[in-house]
Amino acid sequence: MAKRKNMGDKIRITVIGSGVGGYPPAIRAARMGAEVTVIEKDLTGGVCLNWGCIPTKSLLQSAEVATTIKRAGVFGIKCPGYEVDFNAVMKRKAFVVEQLRTGVEKLLKAKKIRIVKGSATLLDASTVEIVETGEKITADRTIIATGSRPTTLPIPGAEGPGIWNSDDFLQMKSLPTSVAVIGGGVVGVEFAQILHRLGAEVTLLELMDTLIPGADKEIALALQEGIEKEGVSVFTQAGVEKITRARSRHTVTFRQDGALKKCEAEKVIVSVGRKPDLSLLNVDRVGLARENGVLSVNDRMETNIPGIFAAGDVVGGIMLAHVATAEGECAALNAMGQEKAMSYKAIPSCIYTSPEVASVGLTEEAAREKYDVEVGRFPFHGCGKAMILDQTYGMVKIVSEKRYGEVLGVHIIGPHATDLIAEAVLGMSMEMTLEELAEAVHPHPTLSETIMEAAQTLHGGAVHMP
Repeated sequence: MAKRKNMGDKIRITVIGSGVGGYPPAIRAARMGAEVTVIEKDLTGGVCLNWGCIPTKSLLQSAEVATTIKRAGVFGIKCPGYEVDFNAVMKRKAFVVEQLRTGVEKLLKAKKIRIVKGSATLLDASTVEIVETGEKITADRTIIATGSRPTTLPIPGAEGPGIWNSDDFLQMKSLPTSVAVIGGGVVGVEFAQILHRLGAEVTLLELMDTLIPGADKEIALALQEGIEKEGVSVFTQAGVEKITRARSRHTVTFRQDGALKKCEAEKVIVSVGRKPDLSLLNVDRVGLARENGVLSVNDRMETNIPGIFAAGDVVGGIMLAHVATAEGECAALNAMGQEKAMSYKAIPSCIYTSPEVASVGLTEEAAREKYDVEVGRFPFHGCGKAMILDQTYGMVKIVSEKRYGEVLGVHIIGPHATDLIAEAVLGMSMEMTLEELAEAVHPHPTLSETIMEAAQTLHGGAVHMP
């Protein structure tokens, strides 16, 4: 580890990667008095801002507006002759991304953080070299936050013209007439709904027995039912075996229930996850420990090499943007000499489809393996605000430990679920009980009442349920 000249010198920190696992800890360390350098080989903001969370949600919002206009008659509003201007949709997506990226760059500059463009490689425990220029940067601490890249599908025909990954999808120049989406996880279902609502014919293929594997099964089935009603063709337990191309069409061959089936589409999107991006870093040169392709860290986000920390997708685990930020800030605090342990106690997971899906804590299936549980549910069709919005599909589901009333998990499918889940996250972080949640006064009319009433079903009965 590099030594400071004297106790009055600032701690020097190098952050490799400017995504959501990189720029927040850079700002945090700078605010605490560190001299910070951020190295970024591509665009400031990383995957989430440029090729992930932000552009995807912009497209989802455009698709939602188109659907709202289509249904405007429900609200007494007539909108005949509307059309989707695909180029304008993509331009707005680019504008939102650019504005946010510019904002991040201004934040970094405001904290006098040096931004270096280029690819970083580790020379030793305290020195990083910029591949393109040969510049060597020495620091007392290093935080690795290089993110991830799309995983490829190891089957014949999974690469080539017309086969897209998530990056290709977000840069599409025109709307395909038909698309086969391979992978029904969070990204796959969001892509499927965007394309369908903007006018494409969509087939969604998932290897597991439900969409969004790992989610509460009841919620996953409800989401599948919702998007199928919209017109998306969904095949679960579908093992894709090959992709062939003839002229401008692709044929995806998959096996379901032992039978070979096929679907045709103009484009194929492969959305089967992401893997840590450790390219060019030369982690073996400095002896950084890895397990299953990810960097090994302790609960302080420090690697086996003292002074080198890591955060975000490069450490695996829960590969979500808000987790990367929390891990990065934890790393920054420890790099600055504080003692901070990363907690994964109440981590929310969100899907921004319509209906939205959000959850925190244990699924019903996982909870039943360890506890004696009871489950409370409240449907959105019993909520006045949901009726006003004409978004009554879905429910709030609370999984509770029966004896003491500890809330083990909260799962929501319905309008604004990704906003509503924050109440459950805060409550579970503070070890709230079912009774406390049921008796907390909620404003009326709001969607948040559904959380209160779901708890009340297990505590004296919900008012707005028969």
